[in-house]
Order: sequence, then C-alpha cells, then structure tokens
Amino acid sequence: MSGDNVNNASANHAVPLDMDRGGLDAVLGFHLSDSQWEAVSAPLAPGVIVAGAGTGKTTSMSARVAYLSAIGAVDPGRVLGLTFTNKAASALVSSIRSRVASVGFAEAEPSVFTYNAFASRVVTDYGLRIGHEPKATLLTDGLRYQHAYRMVCSLNDNEVGEGLARMGRRPMDVTDLMLRLDSELSELAIDPRGVVEHDRALIAQLDVLGSGRGIAREIAEKAQDRMMLAVLIERWREYKTTRDLWEYIDQVRLAQRIVDQFPDTISDIRSRLDIVLLDEYQDTSIAQRQLLQTLFGDGFPVTAVGDPCQAIYSWRGASVDNIESFPQHFPRTDQRPASRYSLAENRRSGPAVLHVANEISTDLRAEHAGADPLIPPGDASPARVDVGLFDTIETEVEFLATRVGEVHAAVEKRRASVNGSDESIAVLCTTGKNIRRVDRALRARGIPTRVTGAAALLADPAVADTRALLEVVHEPTANTSLVRLLAGARWRVGARDLAVLGERAYALAGGHGRRDTDSIHDDLNDAVAGSDAVEVTALADALADPGPTEHYSPRAIEAFAEVSDLVTRMRAHTSEPISDFIARAVRELGVDVEAALADPSGTSTSALDDFHALAASVTEIDGRVSLGGFLTWLRDAERFNVAIPHTRPRVPGAVEIMTVFAAKGLEFTHVFVPFVCEKAFPGGKPRGRWLTSPGVVPWPLRRDVPPHLAVFPDADGESISKQSDRYADHLRALEERNNERLAYVALTRAEESLTVTGHWWGAGQSKPRGPHRFLQQIRAAVESADPDMCRVVMWAPAPPDGADNPITGNGGVSWPQPVVPSLRAELTQAAAAVQATNTTEPIAVTESLSLNESSGGGETADEQRVRVWHETYEALMEDHRLDQVDEHVVRLGEHVGATTFLRALREPDAVALDLLRPMPRQPSRTATRGVAWHAWVETMFGQQSLMAVDDLPGAADEDIASDAQLEKLKEAFANTRYAGREPVGVERGFSVVLGGRVINGRIDAVFAEEDRFEVVDWKTGGTASIDSRQLAVYRLAWAQIAGVSWRDVDAAFVMVATGDEIRPDTDAEVESLLALD
Repeated sequence: MSGDNVNNASANHAVPLDMDRGGLDAVLGFHLSDSQWEAVSAPLAPGVIVAGAGTGKTTSMSARVAYLSAIGAVDPGRVLGLTFTNKAASALVSSIRSRVASVGFAEAEPSVFTYNAFASRVVTDYGLRIGHEPKATLLTDGLRYQHAYRMVCSLNDNEVGEGLARMGRRPMDVTDLMLRLDSELSELAIDPRGVVEHDRALIAQLDVLGSGRGIAREIAEKAQDRMMLAVLIERWREYKTTRDLWEYIDQVRLAQRIVDQFPDTISDIRSRLDIVLLDEYQDTSIAQRQLLQTLFGDGFPVTAVGDPCQAIYSWRGASVDNIESFPQHFPRTDQRPASRYSLAENRRSGPAVLHVANEISTDLRAEHAGADPLIPPGDASPARVDVGLFDTIETEVEFLATRVGEVHAAVEKRRASVNGSDESIAVLCTTGKNIRRVDRALRARGIPTRVTGAAALLADPAVADTRALLEVVHEPTANTSLVRLLAGARWRVGARDLAVLGERAYALAGGHGRRDTDSIHDDLNDAVAGSDAVEVTALADALADPGPTEHYSPRAIEAFAEVSDLVTRMRAHTSEPISDFIARAVRELGVDVEAALADPSGTSTSALDDFHALAASVTEIDGRVSLGGFLTWLRDAERFNVAIPHTRPRVPGAVEIMTVFAAKGLEFTHVFVPFVCEKAFPGGKPRGRWLTSPGVVPWPLRRDVPPHLAVFPDADGESISKQSDRYADHLRALEERNNERLAYVALTRAEESLTVTGHWWGAGQSKPRGPHRFLQQIRAAVESADPDMCRVVMWAPAPPDGADNPITGNGGVSWPQPVVPSLRAELTQAAAAVQATNTTEPIAVTESLSLNESSGGGETADEQRVRVWHETYEALMEDHRLDQVDEHVVRLGEHVGATTFLRALREPDAVALDLLRPMPRQPSRTATRGVAWHAWVETMFGQQSLMAVDDLPGAADEDIASDAQLEKLKEAFANTRYAGREPVGVERGFSVVLGGRVINGRIDAVFAEEDRFEVVDWKTGGTASIDSRQLAVYRLAWAQIAGVSWRDVDAAFVMVATGDEIRPDTDAEVESLLALD
C-alpha cells in the first residue's frame, strides 16, 4: 500500500522503557484491572480480547499499543487499526495518539481505517493487476440501481428471458431482489455459481421427496427464482467490469481476488506494519474475515477486540462465528490456536444493572468462550433497576412519561446547581413507531426531546401521511397505512365507519355475512393485524367495493370514493422516479399546505423537504429504485434508525429517544426501555427466510452454518412439510438469540438507573401480548436482588380468556382527534371575527370537534359552520392583507425546478403571482405531443425514463400541432448529426445549488467528444422559447455530475425541424449564476 496510507516507520524507536504494570498505570493515569493488564501486556502474537459491555475495549487497545511501543516491540507509526465507522476510527486514532505520546512518541501517526476503506485502499493500490482501473467509478446507491435496472431490461437471450418471464415480476422488483442477493453473497463470500448448483440439487431432491406438491412446490419455485437471480448477478458483475464500475460491496471481494492471485501483495502490506488492531470484530462479515485472514494469518501480530453478546448486525452480513473462531482462524506461527483474553470488569453500570444484564445473557455466555459475567469494580456507585408490566400500552406510556418527567426535573435541578451536572437520559425503542409514540407523550408534558435519524424524519405527521399513501399504493394489504389516511385530518372518517369497512373487508376476503354487534370492533383490528400478505384481509378491497351505502355516514362514503380514486390515480404513475412520485403524493394529499398552516415554525415543511431530498439521494435523481425498494429501505432505516440528515434542534437537557441499534456504543446516566412485550420486541418487519424468499442466501451454503441448519431436506427424514416446519423453528430460535443480544445491548447502556416495562394490550390487538421472556427474566432478577436498589413497580395480571381489549373494546372513542393548538387558536380567532359581525350566539371552539351529534358520523351543523367560517375568514383576511400592502415579498422554495428558476429570473413578477395564487394549467394537446416526441427520442436511444406527462421534458413544447407534425419531427431528427451518436446521458436528472437553492431539472441529452462534453436541449418549435441561461444551468449541472470544469462542457439548442444548432456564448451567464451564491 502507498506510504501515505499505511505509514512506513515514521520514527526511530525511543529507548525501550522498563515498563511494568505500575509504570504503565502511572503513564496512563489510572489502574488497569488484572484482566486488562493480561491482555495489554500479552506477547506480540495473535490474540482476541472478549470485552464485555463497558469494560474498556478502546482503552485496552490503545494501552496495548502504548505498552508495546514503550518496550520497543512496535513502532506506533506502523500500527494499523480497523473499525466500522469514521466516528469510531477517529476515536480510536485519538486514543492511540494520546497513549503513545505519554510514552515518548508524540509525533507518531498510527493508521486507522474502516474495514471497507482499507479494502478499497488495497484495490486502489494493486487493482491494475486484476484489470481494475484506478479511476473506476464507485457507484452510489442510486446509480447502482440505475445501472442494474438498465442491465436487467437489456438482457434478451432466451435463458434469461424465459427465467424472467417465469418469475412473473416487474423489472424493478427483479432488480431489487438481485441487488439484495448480490449484497448478501458478497458479505458471505459465496460465489453465485454455488447458489445455482445448490438450488438445482435442492429442486431435484424436492421433486423426489415432495412429489412437486404443497410446500415442496413453493420452496422449489423460490429456488428456481433464486437461480435466475444468481445468473443475473454474474451478468451484473460482468457489466460493471466492462464499464469500469464498482460499488461498495465489491471492495472486499476485489481485494480478496488481488491477494489470492498475487501473494507478493501480502508481504508488501505486512512489511509496513508491526501490529494490526481489529475493533468490533464480532460485527465483521465472513468476506472481511477471509481477507484479513489471508493478509494477516500465519502468526502475524493481530489483536481482535469484540463482544459476541453484542453481535446485533447479522441482518447486514455480520457473523458472530468470526470472533468465536478467531483462535483457529489466526493461529500462532507454530499453528497453535491464538490466545483468548477476557475483560469482565464493567466501569460503566452500577451493580444492579449488571445483575440484570447477566441474567439476560446467561444463555448467550454459555455459547461463547470468554464471555464472562460482568462484574463491578470495588468502588462502583449504586444503581437502581425498576421493572413493570401494565394493562395497556396507554398506561405504560403514561407511567413512562411520568417517570421520565420526574427524573428530568431532578436532573435539571442538579444541572442548575453550582457544581452542574452532566447526567443524560435516554429512551431506547426498537421501532420508529414506538419512538414517535414516546416522543409525543414526553413533548405533551413539556419535556424536551431529541430524536435523530430516520425516526425523527418519519415521525413527522406530513411525512407519515405521505409514506402511508406510498404504502397503500404499493401494497393493497397495507391496512394500517390506509386507516391512517382515512382517519387523518383530511378525511376524518369516524371509528364506526372504519369498523364497518373492516367488516366489509372480512366478508370480501371470504367471511360470511354480517357478524355480531359485539365483534364489530374486532373487524378493524383483524384487518390491521400483521400476518402473511396472502392471508390478510385487504381494506383496500372494501374501499373499492364498500357494499350497501346505508351502513356508512355520508362523509365516509365520499371519503372512500376520494381515497379510492386517489390510490388508482397514483398507481398509474408508479413507474416514475421515486423522488418524482413522492412529489406527486405530496401534491395530491396537500400535506405541504396543511403543514405550513398547522405548524408556523416550518418544522413539517422542512421534514417534507428532507424526505424528498432523501428520495433524491437514494436514487441520485434519476435512479431506478422501485417504490417497493424504497419502502423496504425506509423500513430498515426506521428499525435500525439509519442516520438521515434530519435532526430536531438540540435543546439543553433534552431526553434522547433512539433505537437500540443507534445506542450501541453509547452510554447514558438514566435509561428507559419500554414495550418489551411478546411479538412487539424487537418489532419491525422480519427478514425473509431462504426457504420462501428468493433474495436470501440458503443457510447450507454459509461457512458459519449451525449443524441443525446445514442440511435441508433430509432424504431419510420426515415429510417435506414437517421438515420445513422444524427448520423454521430452528430459524426462529436463531432470530430469538439475536433478539437476546439486542436486549443485552439495551440494558448495558445504563449507568445509574434502568427502567424496563411492557404491557398486555396494544392499541390494535384483539389478543393480549403479555410480557416478553426477557421482561420476565428481568422481573425474576429484580426480585432476587437488593430491594432497596431493585423493585417491581407494577405487574398487571393476565387478562381472562376471551377478554376484550380495554383500549378499543369499551365502545367509546375520542373522535376526531384533538385539534392541534395552532389550528385551534386560528379557529378561535376566526370564530371571534365572525361573532363580532353577524352572530348573536357565542361560539366555542373545543379541544376536539365532536361528531357525536351526527347519527351517521357525518359533519355536525356546528362543525360545518366553523369550517365555513374558517375558510371564509382565511380568504377574506388574505385579500385584506394583499390590499393593504403595495409590495409582496415572495420567496422561492428551497427546492425549485429549473424551469421555474429560469422563469423567475426572466419574469419575477409573473412567477411571484403564480406562487401567491397558483392556478391549474389548462390541458394542452400540443404540449402532450411535445412530451411524446421527447419520450420517442429516449426510446430510440434505449434509455427511456418513465415519468409523469406534466413533468416530462417537452411539456412546454407547444409547437407540435398534430400527430402528423410529430411524425415529421421524427423523420427530421433522423437527418441530424445526433441521430447516429451514442449519448452518455438521456433525460439525465440533476440537482445543483444556485443562489442557496437546490435547482432540480433534466438535461435532454449529453454527448462525449474526446475530453469534452456537450449538453443538448431539443427544440421542437421555433426560437421564441430559447433562453441561453437554460444552457448555462445545464453546463453547471453536468460539470458537477461528471466532476469536470464547466468550461469543459459545451452546450447547444438543436432545432429538430430544421437541424439547425444554436450555440450561444453562455460563459457570462454561468458566471452570473455562480455569483448568485
């Protein structure tokens, strides 16, 4: 590797010190525990440190480097550290620098990378040996989807064509599955050909043992699909190679190829290093482990640090077997297994917290060598643990909010004292839905909160409504999302109407007749209960066919028709780029307008902008990620609280609310872990299993396969049906073990206090949940501990058999939802204004506008009057404001279309008026023909982009008066010099920042000419619509996309009818646009 990445000996060794344990303690400024000293002072040989939660793994790694540097065994400038995130890498390198400086190496520069960044360096430095160009393009997630989608669409040989036809899936869905399987194969270091061989043999076995019927047939069909995906993966990898493309998941695989084919690279890399540190080793993938094993096996000094009890990332390819089998994977030079060291003294959590954590992890520790029970140091401070089980989720949240409020008040009181306080409070959940629930409850009590990442963004009501529409459009069984839309602020369908709709859905799904009145409240619960998509009742079916209208209120009938029509309209546009589709959903729902009215602070409007930007970043504007793929991405992001650039502003003393995944590696003074219930912890949508999911790698192919998952089917065993049931039980047990690790991570974040709770009844359950096994274990641990430090605050008894859910079964419901304070104040003001002029009776705007006066659940007379007053008041006040001022300041949004942006420069007053009073555009046949011509050009170039007609380039070309003229344009285009050229981009989306705003648009075509580019805008009419600044924007946009100077990008308008090329000098326009910033 190049010397600027992994340092050569940066300085001569200092004079070796006579470093004993006392001397090292003095240098470090604290006392190492016995186990830490043993690990830190171990010989310079392979070893693994099993470091339990809070036992000081980073300290131990940096202390080991300091000790070995002090005795002259290593040069700290020849140290390589690997970890998983840039933040962790920064912390590790800082810790090492500080420690080695204390032993005389102040100028030393250790090298610390993420695992994949290190693999990327190997490929960059040695990739030419396998034909990998140093300047190969690293694909972003969006471009990855785009290229993969185009490749799938372009395959036309018989084998692939027949396979895709047999799968019966859309190209976008096939692309999603292929990329998902490719990622998993790459992380597990499995060749796609191995998948084909395995599944071919599996199908043959199933044909014999299962006679091609029932579950055997289903498994065989999924295996057939997976074989097809494996073939596509091979084609995909060839596609990238021939185009000098690579992606994140290729980094380790290509690095492995290099070191396998050219062993001298191994000695070259080793010659620059004295020791390698592997952080968080339990989270490495099999592919990462194999690369490290190839590079640094056979006795090279490697120190791995990790905790198998915290291995919570199996969902992304991590294998806990790596740390378990480290001694065998990295033997000493004499081939004896490497040494294993254990750290168990936890200096983070109090004794009571450790007692509970040890009880939870008993089974885990029995599985993993070196995973010892956590013990407190001799001077440990006391800690408190509370556990509770409540009747309903409502009472649990009420307790949680009260308790957090008490703790928060006490912390703030101490913070205000002379000595101050650095105490922190966190609530750890497992799903974004629960994060939102907790956030609402705490904020309602005036407790400041801070939610970051996916949960913060997806918790916003406007974003949640938009996402709900996307879910309903994509999946007819997305009942919870449909209920959110119907019951939300726009349609406000009542609980009774929703229950009748649920009953109708039950009937359409195969139920018979009208059920008893007592069970009507179960209808909706049954519809939204999670189950297999094939078996679940679909409310959308009832929406389209609600049955006799006399069963519903007039408002509900109208709402059902509107929502059904909306979903139908949206489904006609699912082929649009996802960012365009989201913009359409926002417009259709009108949530942007509602958000601006209901939240003057602009928080919801900002969230919608971030949501749209998120879609654009996932797809790189013109990416081909499908709607289903994006929704899957959102679910993963929500469950694991993926870092998304939307964070509520930090408030001093705010309570942190996050997922357990996001909390890993963090610590808090006071920790609350709610909702530890059966079937609710950890929650979220489970990953598919390979027997029934073609996008999942079969367990028998994995190198870390447990014995009981290594064979399926067993030729000498029971029926395929019984074998598959038993195999599924083994998979569930494996998943439960991962959940145990997640619980252990949650508990060990706490320092001084820990509160863990659960409930029997959720908001939508027809059957009680009850406590999770973990909550019962915690209760047992609490009851056996010091009662002064541990207590059971509440343990509700189990409901009797057949009991109704007290949340929904009592026949009462608050409907509609309370009016938000800002809107309530507005309504009160409106009512007062009308009262002052026309009304003799006083008007009161209550917290919620009751519908109880309407026998059918429709709009009451009072509510209708207030609504009309509100609408009239707003219209009159707006006119009054416009009449009272001479000039209105109208600001463009943060995200502006290129056409609007250019028109604002050209006609600012007209654009301002449009923004103030937007009017619908009259449909234009000629504009539609302009769109059709642009679409034809895309098709001819083989790069068709499916978009909405209004959004397509060419919608403004209103000079094509007839279909005959459209055909003439096609003929004329064939005579231009561009017809025979191959573009590098067609309808290429872009996003460029100008004047502090994000300008979005599309370039008709881009062509490459030697070392320059040319952007082209097709003009199907005359020159009246030409604006040279349009080309200036395109030059800047393509320069940004291609990573070149804008001066290397030429631009032209091509008059299609005549073949003329107009090339205005736009340098001045470009410079003026840049000056806007």
